Parts: sequence; structure tokens; C-alpha cells
Amino acid sequence: MTAMDIKLKLDDSRRLTGKSLLMDNPGAIIDGFVSGISKEEVVAQWRLFAQRLLTELGWESEETVSRIFEDGITVAISAPMDALYAACELNEAAWEFACAEFTGNSRVEDFDSAVTRIRKCVDEEVNPPLLNLINEAEQRNVPWLSDDDNFSLGHGVGSQVWPISSLPDPAQLPWQQFKSVPMALVTGTNGKSTTVRILSQMVKEAGKCCGVTSTDFIRVGDNVIDYGDYSGPGGARILLRHPNTEAAILEVARGGILRRGLPVDRVDAALITNIAADHLGQYGINTVAALAKAKAVVAKALSSGNLVLNADDEQLVNLAPELPVNKCWFSLNQDHPVIEAHRDQGGAVCFLHNGWLVYADDQEEVEIIAVNDIPMTLNGAARHNIHNALGALGIAKSLGIDNKSIAMALRQFSSSVEDNPGRGNQFEVNGGTVIMDFAHNVHGMDAMAATVANMPAQRKFLMLSMAGDRSDQDIRESTQSALAMGPDILVAADLEIYLRGRQPGEVPKLIADAAHACGMPKENIIVVDSPYAGAKLIVERLQVEDLALLLALSHRDEIIKLLRR
Repeated sequence: MTAMDIKLKLDDSRRLTGKSLLMDNPGAIIDGFVSGISKEEVVAQWRLFAQRLLTELGWESEETVSRIFEDGITVAISAPMDALYAACELNEAAWEFACAEFTGNSRVEDFDSAVTRIRKCVDEEVNPPLLNLINEAEQRNVPWLSDDDNFSLGHGVGSQVWPISSLPDPAQLPWQQFKSVPMALVTGTNGKSTTVRILSQMVKEAGKCCGVTSTDFIRVGDNVIDYGDYSGPGGARILLRHPNTEAAILEVARGGILRRGLPVDRVDAALITNIAADHLGQYGINTVAALAKAKAVVAKALSSGNLVLNADDEQLVNLAPELPVNKCWFSLNQDHPVIEAHRDQGGAVCFLHNGWLVYADDQEEVEIIAVNDIPMTLNGAARHNIHNALGALGIAKSLGIDNKSIAMALRQFSSSVEDNPGRGNQFEVNGGTVIMDFAHNVHGMDAMAATVANMPAQRKFLMLSMAGDRSDQDIRESTQSALAMGPDILVAADLEIYLRGRQPGEVPKLIADAAHACGMPKENIIVVDSPYAGAKLIVERLQVEDLALLLALSHRDEIIKLLRR
């Protein structure tokens, strides 16, 4: 092996501001691709240089951690909260020095120059008053949040915010006024946004103003603060600094956890809805098992209450023994071995029994609500929404919400555009039924296909579209999953805004070819240039007792207007 055979490529370098997959402290992290050499050797060299640099800065107490994955390594260092940009510089320098040891790169910066440069970065960034405030807050068990611009103590109605450049004197602060609010984290592959919205309704029924972050918006009470993907720490800070927030339900997506870590250090409950293949190949997460561990980082924030887990998900069942926290399991099957074993030990469980959602722990066993009284389950046809209701039930009980409020929220929450936009929205059109959903991976396709397959109809229409960054195999598998609904007509729609390197018409052709390979006649497959065009075509053909499933990844607002007309 020669230096020419060795390939070392830095993929991403970033700050970690919260508890993460590799460690519980803030710091800096790098993902790098490695080939032609032992990954362990690269980690060892990186650690050698990282520790030398940490010593030069007087950061000897900081830790170095690593993770080896299929085609590379992840390496990270912890660092003071007020020097995370400098920590990134240090980590990148250690990476470059390590790479040079193997590739013979003579153009790498000399060690003494790197130390001088990083010290200057530290001097420009450090903020001793900030660290002092954080220390005082932690000694008093007061929650705090910090970013480049602001620092805050407490959450929601019990919070106060200051500019990072004008921090208060700890001795002058009314520390007893800074409080936390009841809070839960929700993660998983599918069902996160729906569950967050259900929980918001439950908190509202219990008489509190609930703040929500999600991939769609930030909302406090009934007021949307802003639209967009706010499933990361930035959205959490906005919400937890809002003076009207009395309880918080935070959707935390895989990307946010891996990019920055958890948005908060302590919560009262956490939920993992399920684990399925989605967005693999990013940040060194290449397998479903690795994805499960990434999402399970939410367990690190539990200070009390339960980690609510789906017993019908094999990945979560396998991972659970590694998570030393109190758990609440939920399942569609009351006789599930995990449910029975956990219940025998006095643990909390949620399950389906004789058409009712049931909660049981060592204090009570109670029927909460009949499935047929929960509109979003479509009289039990939408099994995935029964899962979502059970997960929300587990979180609500951990937050201390009463049974009556839980039942009322589930009774009122529907699959309407107002309650749950883009998730199983149902419309009556021309005497037929149209369901619109945002399903964008195999797991989501499976859920919606199973729902529609259980619903009677004269004819069934399916509109399917996929983003261009999905692999050919992903598109074929998703098509096969969606076809389980048994459509008579398939409309394959192009996504102009999500071509992502594909040619126009390329993805619909893959969908059409996959459908034909599954036995669908070519004359029953129609290709259109947009989801709106596909929806319009289906609406024009829809008749009494027909059923259509529109899997719309774009043009949703326009499609909603069309369906409402």
C-alpha cells in the first residue's frame, strides 16, 4: 500500500451545542471518509494530535471521542461552551495533521502556527461572564439556553432573555423566578409531526398554552410564529423563550440531532415513534440500527418520566436494553411479549384492546377512548394513526395530563388540513373520497397503502411522486409499497422543485416501469409533469364511491384549493 492508495476526505465539520450521539457535552465534530488504510489507525493519529492541541490550549480536561462506521470515521472533542468555533478549528487541524501522516502532504500547516492561530480564535470568542452565568444556573438547577446572539434563563412563562453582549450580574438576578415548563421530545422516522400536534391538543384540553416545534412551523397556542422546518435547536430556543409558552412539545429530527445535538438537556418525557430506513448515508449513519441509536439520543435528556417506545418496532425492541431509563411501551397487540413482560414488572404500557385505547401502570388500568371515536383512525383503517394515538397517550400520561383531556383531544383531532396538514387529509369530491398525504419513504408508503387497502371503493386511484435524490432502488421499493393499496389507475407525477440532479421525467418513468413490473397494465399508468396536474386529472375522473390517494410532495396548497372547490 502506498500513500497514493490512501483516501482521506473531510465530509463535514460542525459545532455540537447539546447532548449528542458521541458525548453529552458541547464541542466540535468531524465526519470523514477513509479508505486504503485502517480506520483505527486514522483515529489514533487524530487523537494524538487533538490531545496535543488541547494541552497547548490548557483544555486538558476535555474529552476526545470517536466512532467508526462503514466507510469512514466520526471524531469529536468536547470544549467550553464559549469557544465552540475555536474547537472546530482545533478539530480540523488535528484531522489535517493526522491525514498528513498517512498521505505525506507537505503543505499542511506547521504545528506551532496552528496553535497560534487557534489561540487567537479562542481569545476572540471566549466569554467568561457567559460561563459564569451558566455555572450559576446549573448550581441552582435553573435551565438556560445560549446561542450567538442571546442568552436566556428559564423557559416560556418563566424565562428572561439578554443579548449575549450584555449579560446580567448573577448576584442581581431574581433566580427564583426562572422556571422550566413541562416538556417532551418527539422523534422517529414517521408520525412525528402528527404526534406533536395531537399532544398539543391534549395540553390545550388540560388548560395550558402549548408551544410546538415541528418540521412545518413553530406554534404557541393557536398562533403560528413562523412556517418552516424548526425541528432543530434554533426552533426550540425561539419557542422556549416565548413568554406565553406554558408547556412545550419539541419535534426533533435525525438531522438536528446529528448536526447540533439535542436542543435541551432536560425533559419530562420523550417518544420514539418508529425506526425505518430514511436519509441513510448522511453523517456516518448508514444502517437502520445506527439510525435507531441516533434517534435514541433523546433518552439522554430524560430527567424524570418515561421514554415512550413502540413495541411493534423491532429496532426499538432490540435497542431498549441499552437505554437505562424508565420506559412506557405501546403496541396494537395487548398480548405482545414486550407489553406483557413490562406490565408484569409494573411498568407503564399503552395498547389496543377490544377496539379501545388502554393505559396501564402499577397504579391504574383504564380504557381511554374507543378507536372509532378517534377521527384520524378512519374507523380503525389508519393503523399508523392508532400507533400515533398510543404514543401520544404514553407521553401525555408521563406529563400528568388527565384521562378526560386526553380522550377529548383525540376525539376532536382529525385528519383535516386544519388539524394535521399534509397527513392523511380527507376530502369528499364528486361523491368519492380523496386522501392526501405527505408520505415520502417506504415506511410511510406502507402505512398509507394499508389504510387505503382497508377502505371499500368502486375504483381506486393513486398519485405517486418521489424526490430525485432517492436512489432508483428506493423509488422502486416505494412504488411497490404504494401499490399495496390496490389501485386501478396510477398517476406518476414529476417534481420539478425536487429533481435534485435528475432529468425531467426520469423519476415518473422509474415509477411507471416499477408499477408495470409489478403487473400493472401500461394503459392504467399515466405520467404527468406535476402533482397538481395529477390531482386535477384524478378529480376530473372521480365518481361516486371512488377512492383516491394523493401522495403529494409539492403543490399541496394548490391541490387543497382544487379539492375544496
